[in-house]
Amino acid sequence: MRTVLTIALLFACAAVAQAQWNIVERDKRKYVSLEDVANFYKMRRTVFDGKTFRLVGTGSSIQGGRAGRDVTINGVKYVLCFPMINEGHTTLISAMDVVKIIEPILRPQKIKNATAVKTVVLDAGHGGHDSGARGPLGVEKEAALDVVLRTKRLLEAAGYTVRCTRTSDVFVPLEDRAAYACRFANAVFVSVHFNKSNTGGGTGLETYCLAPRGVPSMDEENLRYSDFVQYKGHARDAENVALATTVHAALVRNLNLPDRGIKRARFVVIKNISIPGILVEGGFMSGTPDHQLIATASYRQKMAESIVEGINRYREAVAGQLQYQRPSVVVSATAPTSVPNLKVTPRSRTDNAASVAQAQEALKSSAGN
Repeated sequence: MRTVLTIALLFACAAVAQAQWNIVERDKRKYVSLEDVANFYKMRRTVFDGKTFRLVGTGSSIQGGRAGRDVTINGVKYVLCFPMINEGHTTLISAMDVVKIIEPILRPQKIKNATAVKTVVLDAGHGGHDSGARGPLGVEKEAALDVVLRTKRLLEAAGYTVRCTRTSDVFVPLEDRAAYACRFANAVFVSVHFNKSNTGGGTGLETYCLAPRGVPSMDEENLRYSDFVQYKGHARDAENVALATTVHAALVRNLNLPDRGIKRARFVVIKNISIPGILVEGGFMSGTPDHQLIATASYRQKMAESIVEGINRYREAVAGQLQYQRPSVVVSATAPTSVPNLKVTPRSRTDNAASVAQAQEALKSSAGN
């Protein structure tokens, strides 16, 4: 009986090692199916009504619509790099989203070259003549600084070294804030802001990390030439989204405002830094009930506590990791890594057969992990 079981396990392992990601190209981008994602991460798929999906694994879940860019991973909302594509009974997700979002969230311990966190650089948005967003009960620069000073005290009490881009009502250029953050090793960067709405309303929490190279910024649908520029922050893509996840999850859980999601942008303070970094928006200065909450010391204290909780969870998630192995077979099939040819000439297409061969080779080194 034991021999039969051993043989069965050997065949099962062989099947996993030979499993393939079916990489397809749509709109000159590479996609894989949700079935492939579920198989790789040992999740099962359930479809609710033909328009939504849910992948469920041990301690993890991914759900969303079968088209569009919004998904929820482990209870936290994310805006994907590119819209999913619905083709009959198959839903396709971009390879970029698998590598840059799903992988570092589900397996943060496998992030390459993640360093222990000893220092936290805190950045209070705006300052001096730049008041930021204004609301009926205050201005952004003051609320942001108050949260930063509260966070600083909590982090220092927890044993972190803390550095701040400003500790008083002064104006600091964005480029100087980024340059200051780059002076520190074994560090993370958190920029604190509050939101504004052109209509005077708005409600909810957002967290931003750097848009990967070749990905549109924020809610834009079309790529620009500038979206292919390589910035310092791109070396930390995986850490950026992992840090955004832990901090944003704590904010949403503790502040009881709507979850507007983790989003991507190219703000100066997160694109020009060499350490993992995020920018948080702790509610709308003119929104309801946001502006009433932001005006209270108890809310700002909870926000500070949430940032500390998120940093602690991030540090734990990436600590003690084993030797890095390729996280996903689509690593070799990500979006373009060079500035595109903007001339009016046919653009060369990647050989899908070669991509699949590379993907199969990558799978052999990551199967079973």
